Amino acid sequence: MTARTRARPRPARAPRTQRKKAGNSRLAPLRRPELLAIIAGAVIVATALFLLDVSAIAATTRDWLMERFGLGLAVLAGWAMYAAYVVARERYRQRQRFLRQASGAVALGLFFWGAMGLNRADWSTGHVSFREVTLGGEIGKALVAGFLGKLAWVSLFIVAAALLAPGPTRWVARNAPYWMETAWTRRYPHRAAAGSGRFVAFIFRRPGGGHDSDEVVIGAGSFERIEPMGRVPLEDGPVVFRPSIDPASPSSPVGAGAAAQFAATAVLEAPTEAPPKVGPESVAGTEPPEEIEPQQLGLELDPKSGWHLPDIEMLNAPLPSQSRKHDNAARAQMIVDTLASFGVDATVVEINEGPTVTQFGVEPGWEVRYKDLQVKNENGRTIAGPDNRPQTERIEVSRTRVRVNKITALQNDLALALAAPSLRIEAPVPGRAIVGIEVPNDSATVVTMRTVMETKEFHDLAAKSKLALALGKGVSGVPVVADLAKMPHLLIAGATGSGKSVCMNAVIAGIMMNATPDQVRFVMVDPKRVELTAYHGIPHLAFSEVIVDMDKVVGALQAVVGEMDARYKKFAALGVRNIDAYNRHPRILKKLPYWVIIIDELADLMMAAPFEVEKLLCRLAQLARATGIHLVVATQRPSVDVVTGLIKANFPTRIAFAVTSQIDSRTILDMGGAEKLLGRGDMLYMPTDAAKPIRIQGVYVSDPEVERLVEFWKQDRFAALAPENADALLEQALLEQNGGEADIEVGREDPVVERARELAGQHQRVSPSLFQRRLRIGYLKASKLMEILEEEGVVGPREEGESRRVLERETEEDLPW
Repeated sequence: MTARTRARPRPARAPRTQRKKAGNSRLAPLRRPELLAIIAGAVIVATALFLLDVSAIAATTRDWLMERFGLGLAVLAGWAMYAAYVVARERYRQRQRFLRQASGAVALGLFFWGAMGLNRADWSTGHVSFREVTLGGEIGKALVAGFLGKLAWVSLFIVAAALLAPGPTRWVARNAPYWMETAWTRRYPHRAAAGSGRFVAFIFRRPGGGHDSDEVVIGAGSFERIEPMGRVPLEDGPVVFRPSIDPASPSSPVGAGAAAQFAATAVLEAPTEAPPKVGPESVAGTEPPEEIEPQQLGLELDPKSGWHLPDIEMLNAPLPSQSRKHDNAARAQMIVDTLASFGVDATVVEINEGPTVTQFGVEPGWEVRYKDLQVKNENGRTIAGPDNRPQTERIEVSRTRVRVNKITALQNDLALALAAPSLRIEAPVPGRAIVGIEVPNDSATVVTMRTVMETKEFHDLAAKSKLALALGKGVSGVPVVADLAKMPHLLIAGATGSGKSVCMNAVIAGIMMNATPDQVRFVMVDPKRVELTAYHGIPHLAFSEVIVDMDKVVGALQAVVGEMDARYKKFAALGVRNIDAYNRHPRILKKLPYWVIIIDELADLMMAAPFEVEKLLCRLAQLARATGIHLVVATQRPSVDVVTGLIKANFPTRIAFAVTSQIDSRTILDMGGAEKLLGRGDMLYMPTDAAKPIRIQGVYVSDPEVERLVEFWKQDRFAALAPENADALLEQALLEQNGGEADIEVGREDPVVERARELAGQHQRVSPSLFQRRLRIGYLKASKLMEILEEEGVVGPREEGESRRVLERETEEDLPW
């Protein structure tokens, strides 16, 4: 049995068969599928390179990838390398750890991709400019689009840190509040801010700026106290004025003692040493300084045009700054002490001194409520004090911010404490977390027009626009400029003597200093006959004269409307939308000038022809902006029958000078505040893009400055260059107003001539306006009647004004009565 189950021995293989298998084993690697796929791919690539334009396809593919992904391809490459590392090390076997690290890597990559989407570098790859698509391409730009996108982008970094490094992230989150509290307690931010301020002050310091007194140096938005030489500050930090009494204790005295302690004292400037005299020996080898020629303002002119802008020397030089008679530090302390005496906790953190007022930036404090609790020992028994009464301790129960209306309600009390004639509170200051208390200075500083026109702000604006306006300086002394083309219309209102006429002259003079008659034309309407007549004869006038007759005002406005309609027809013929596109068109040889309509007194026009004036003004305000026609309207009676709702709705930019009541202020600005202005150029400027008006001390333009400008533009060398006026347009409008040419034809046998003779015989002087009212005819027909009566010898020649003296009067027997 054992012999049967034994395995039979295998026969030996032939040597030839062994050699054949050995040969097949050498060719076995060549028959592997991977190698065959590589060979097939190489053949396909070689065929494609031979048959197709691979360079163009590669460039197109590269541009498409860079436009979609940008440098985010590096993020994709990083993810691919991380995936290869995970597969090689078999990290995917640890499922929980792999998912956490993979999610963190994805979040970190998306964060870097979004950071590249925020960068618009001036680079380009092929035909793709990263300035347009960002470094992260369109995907990176989409990751940080909008506020929610940026919020999610910041959250990606926090998520990535928490997933990739959970331990350090947890440690930082646990200790961050303690670090912030420690830094704030030890005043690290305050010291850093103070050190930065001292470094900036050291860099931009002025030579010879020593101070011998404890003076507060005023700056644009901040201030610091300069300590005397013998005083050493205990700790660096920003200077704030805190109440010297406890607001919670109403028994703290603030009265005559405090007023005497913080009385306004004169702060004298440090005397400056006179420069040493230089003898002839010391200047023998030195060259004399070159004289700086006065420069012209505005845009560069074509030398072939022949026009020259006035020199800045025609305007009065800036006046030297006067020394301050008030101590702003004492006034700031008085403000916080007065508020504290009424239980309001506040601090003055900022002082801005302007030409007319000084703004004190007040930061509201805290309303703290306390509770007295009896002190007990370990056994729970009350501990008695030295007077055998239970001991108590005060603990803080609640802490809330002081409401802003508590500060504004104390306006009159602050004015009383500061002995100020008026006081304005701006709560809050736009864009700042402070309440602005504006206190008048002892003496206002005159802001000349040259002072503002020589600033960088005005030069930058004048290089872009021909209608740049120099308005004045703000409460912090910063120059305020505006562009009339962007307003696009301006409404000025204020009481008599508040500076309204000076503001009108500043607008006109600023444009005359910056633009030639080929660039800007004026249409001036002056019913009062005294404000704008000084500009008669300048080449900037669109009509040959300043409109002073009330009967021509409606015709002049209709002529401006006709010019607007004619310009729209020109725009439609060329397919452009506004005057700037029209003037840049290559087919245009003569550019259209801007028209600025100046109306000095709107109240007189509204009394004479309210319906026609309101209708024409509203139509111009609604449609004339694109054609380059802009309105500047002023009135000294800002009532609702003058500044109607339609007019106010179409004049988004407004300037309010001092008015008599809050009702007038609301009529102009839709809010109060103008009734508290000081006059003499103190105004509130409401631009189109501001929620609250800006207080400005307006520029001052004197009569000699206006006369010098007018004489410059009326020189004989400009007579041949003066553009044609639009009197024909005005005459056509007056004809249409009077019913056409047939209606103004008057013959000597016309009954209306006889009636005019009778009317002239009843008066010593007659005028066309008298004929219009009594005979109910138009202005042109009344002028014809006046010419006929002059030819007949009934009236004398034209004298100063419109009225004429009657030469032949009816006797008492001829009179009907």
